[in-house]
Amino acid sequence: MFTLKLTPGRFVMTLAMGLTLVLAQPLLAQTATPKDPKSPVAGFADGRGPAGPVGLKIVSPGVDEVIPVPEAAAGQPPAKGAPVTLKVELTNFETFEDAATKTGQRLEILVDNISATFPWRDATKPYTFKSLPKGTHTVRIFPVRPWGEAIKEPSAFATVTFHVGDKDGKNTAEPGTPVLTVVAPRGKVKGEIGKVLLDVLVSGCPVAEQTVPDSCRLRYKLDTLPEVTLTKVEPVWLENLAPGRHAYVVGLTREQKVVPGAFALYQGFFEVESGTNPVAPASAPPAKATGQ
Repeated sequence: MFTLKLTPGRFVMTLAMGLTLVLAQPLLAQTATPKDPKSPVAGFADGRGPAGPVGLKIVSPGVDEVIPVPEAAAGQPPAKGAPVTLKVELTNFETFEDAATKTGQRLEILVDNISATFPWRDATKPYTFKSLPKGTHTVRIFPVRPWGEAIKEPSAFATVTFHVGDKDGKNTAEPGTPVLTVVAPRGKVKGEIGKVLLDVLVSGCPVAEQTVPDSCRLRYKLDTLPEVTLTKVEPVWLENLAPGRHAYVVGLTREQKVVPGAFALYQGFFEVESGTNPVAPASAPPAKATGQ
């Protein structure tokens, strides 16, 4: 289904090292967020709350808003972008940073489909990008636990499409098309905790068996290991990954094809920092792709 274009010199191949996949317990329901959960991995603070249904609303920028590009100062080249300030309203979710572990609950900001997210630790204050390039952009914002797992309530996910200077039509999800948001892994992850979280959010289609009307399947592939298909949105823990760079691809599919849409497929990398992980046996775990 998916083909990873891998460059051996750019990341560490881990097929010979092996890996174990551990699925977390299924969510009771999309709106049944556990209260005050304990961290599933060492070195991260426990979760707090929520105090009720989590609500997140983007106040600024507005939908389809055009943000002007500032004029260049005399003798300077034209600006290639403009500052963009985000403002939100967040309810029933506490953001904090634990002094002992330097981890905590926060919002994460994703611009378009780039490889990095931006932590927003105090949602009572605006978050400003010094410059976003000209063109159309879609921002997605969601709250996460200290270990990086996203809150799965529909009201806890907010998105807005706006324009810097010009409307170029890029980075736009067509109305009604499914949207896949890869929460983790991104960037560098700690190898010594022994686990790497794979977590996503999906809107626009239920992730379920093909017998469910209008449903999608969630499929992912890590390095050169067999592709895996999930029929529900739940966190996946990847264990015993070797230190170094790993490639992965995640997509929403129907009838063995990626569903249409600008945000239905994501391919990226993450890096496991050196730690004390034990080496797994030189074999891949059993995994079956249902081909849906």
